[in-house]
Order: sequence, then structure tokens, then C-alpha cells
Amino acid sequence: MLCGVVLAIVAGLLLSLHPGLSIRASIEGSEKNEIKPEPLERMSIEPNPPPSRLVEKETEIERQETKTVKSPRYHTVSSGETLSSISFQYYGTEHKWQKILDANRDVIQDVNRLRLGIRLIIPE
Repeated sequence: MLCGVVLAIVAGLLLSLHPGLSIRASIEGSEKNEIKPEPLERMSIEPNPPPSRLVEKETEIERQETKTVKSPRYHTVSSGETLSSISFQYYGTEHKWQKILDANRDVIQDVNRLRLGIRLIIPE
């Protein structure tokens, strides 16, 4: 109890010596430092961009979206086909068979024997 009384006295002395620490002083000080809005004459308002620029941006965004959203190509394996022959059919070279294999690791168990009728993804 004695500690509480001492603490109250010390707090009272501090507030009397430094009135800026009190809650009332901080509230009164905030009213004095209010930010006043700038008059309308001084405010600058930028015009909207011309409609032609907006249309150009929209069509550019649409072009980008169509480029990124392409459906994958598929190939169904028929008799006698190999990864090299499928690579030649889609890429014009037999050397890109590894690309097809990487895209279809879950379907292809043996690289030398493709099962008839399996559907392979042909990456871009």
C-alpha cells in the first residue's frame, strides 16, 4: 500500500513539473496541429487518358492472356511409333524426343516400348 501512495505522489510531481506528459495536454496539442485541407484552387486534377490509349492497353492485355492460355496438344500412340518419330512429326526433328518424355514420365514406363493407345502430351 505504501508503494502505491509513493507511486501516486511521484506521478503527480512528474505531471506538475512536465505538463506536456498529461493526457489533456496531448489532446489539446493535437487540436492545434490539425492538418487543414488545401483549397480547391490549388489542387491539380489530371485528366483521364484518351480512350484510344485505354483500348490499346486492353487489346494488349487480351493478346498476352491468349498467348499464355494455350491448350496442350495430345498424341495417341499408334502401331510402330517411337518417341523419335513423334518428335519428328511435331517438331520437325527426331532429337526433341526427350522433351516429350519429360512431359509424360507418369505415362511412359519403358522408353523403347510405347503402349498402343496411350495419350501423350506434346509440349510447346
